[in-house]
Amino acid sequence: MQTVGLFHTLEQCLNRMQTVGLFHTLEQCLNRMQTMGLIHTLEQCLNRMQTVGLIHTLEQCLNRMQTVGLIHTLEQCLNRMQTVGLIHTLEQCLNRMQTVGLIHTLEQCLNRMQTVGLIHTLEQCLNRMQTVGLIHTLEQCLNSMQTVGLFHTLEQYLNRMQTVGLIHTLEQCLNRMQTVGLIHTLEQCLNRMQTVGLIHTLEQCLNRMQTVGLIHTLE
Repeated sequence: MQTVGLFHTLEQCLNRMQTVGLFHTLEQCLNRMQTMGLIHTLEQCLNRMQTVGLIHTLEQCLNRMQTVGLIHTLEQCLNRMQTVGLIHTLEQCLNRMQTVGLIHTLEQCLNRMQTVGLIHTLEQCLNRMQTVGLIHTLEQCLNSMQTVGLFHTLEQYLNRMQTVGLIHTLEQCLNRMQTVGLIHTLEQCLNRMQTVGLIHTLEQCLNRMQTVGLIHTLE
């Protein structure tokens, strides 16, 4: 029909092929359109598939785009999903990224959420990480917060640990401060313990200093 000039446009071609039952599936349709050079871009492909009712859900859309090699990167995927209104919320975004294997680590997750402006505060960050099961232990949480620069001082650090209920006893406090190198001298140690109300009496002070090896003799 093309050879003898009986039809010229993609619409005519598709209508004719459907009318005479020459193709029935999305695969046949896409293969035909690509073979005769009628469709070249993702826009054309998606528009065509939606117009003829061949694709309806996000799953179908993503599967099709990946199958024919039209989308390769997370950027392309997210941009496309937002453009056609398939994804609107952080929940949908994260679920989709995990489902198609585009995001695996906390680093990738945080980088992505910050890039697209989905998280701004420490509270949002922690809530999100806990919700999707990306952090489980104090170590993971603190390490991650330090890595992305969410807190910088001992005050911020201790306040955060107390707020989320991660530190309750003097032992935990001292162990943590020593581990991350926040206290080094007896002066710093005593000042800090008094500031956060962990030691009150001479007995407690002396007992603690002996326990951690800061004083050895009566002199």
